[in-house]
Amino acid sequence: MAGKRTKYFYNPKTLSFEKVSEHKSYVRWRFFGTTSLFLVTVVGLSFLLSYFYVNYSLLPSQQNTGAVLKELRNSQRQIQALEDRLLNLEDKDVSIYRGIFNVDPPKPIDLRGKDYSELSKMPYGRLVVRIQQKLDSLNALSEKQEKSYLKLEKLAQNRIKAIDAIPAIMPVANKDLKRWASGFGYRLDPFYHTPSFHPGMDFTAEVGTEVYATAAGTVQITKSEAWSYGNHVIIDHGYGYTTLYGHLSRFAVRPGQKVTRGQLVGYVGNTGRSTGPHLHYEVRKFKNPLNPAFFYRNDLTDEQYQRMIELSQREATRFD
Repeated sequence: MAGKRTKYFYNPKTLSFEKVSEHKSYVRWRFFGTTSLFLVTVVGLSFLLSYFYVNYSLLPSQQNTGAVLKELRNSQRQIQALEDRLLNLEDKDVSIYRGIFNVDPPKPIDLRGKDYSELSKMPYGRLVVRIQQKLDSLNALSEKQEKSYLKLEKLAQNRIKAIDAIPAIMPVANKDLKRWASGFGYRLDPFYHTPSFHPGMDFTAEVGTEVYATAAGTVQITKSEAWSYGNHVIIDHGYGYTTLYGHLSRFAVRPGQKVTRGQLVGYVGNTGRSTGPHLHYEVRKFKNPLNPAFFYRNDLTDEQYQRMIELSQREATRFD
């Protein structure tokens, strides 16, 4: 049985790779759970407002003032209960804004300056004023939550796009983990036989092996060079991420083309500064090279991940 998958991402604040806990499904669950609670609350508020105003409109014709007073107080209790639910939802809203998205929630609506003098002159005026104040407060809370819903929807969509922008699979099929040739870091140069920095990973594969985009993005470059990376593709994933696929035999995409994770972008080759058929793969964040080994979170179990890290750190001669 396959082990539990551990997901990793590069945190630019701590300059380290961390496990991913709030992935796409978690964000969606939290977001739509809050949305459902909000909609249920609004429906309940609408029902209660209708109920109260129907009873209120019958006040002049009511003969039993005790019964009217009882209904008013009952309405007040229901409104208070609904206000408590909305305030609880507001607290959860704040935790989502600050806990998941790290932004401030919408500001509350200011109700100061409302005039209730006419209502206070009616029978049971003080009670009617208190109920109306609660209704106004609930109305303001519901408007705030509606705006919050729209803002959360946008934030959630942006978070999902940010997750999709993180390179998360290997660029070639490598389930048996046998296609590593050289990892990230200082390795022996195959031409000069001296240690030099290798800004990516090399995957051994036959010419014509399919190469895939590791995250959604836009093709920035498809370029052919007699030396260096040879035929290579660079994809801009947004949020500072770019990936490079070098030494290809031919391209399957064009500049400006939108691609999704797992989409074919080219075929393994032996072009440019290369000593044999292979794929040179790089991950960069704001142009800084990162170890691609930490970004294969969608492909590997915990056991495979540990083995892959060990393989990627082996001292091996580069292919380029």
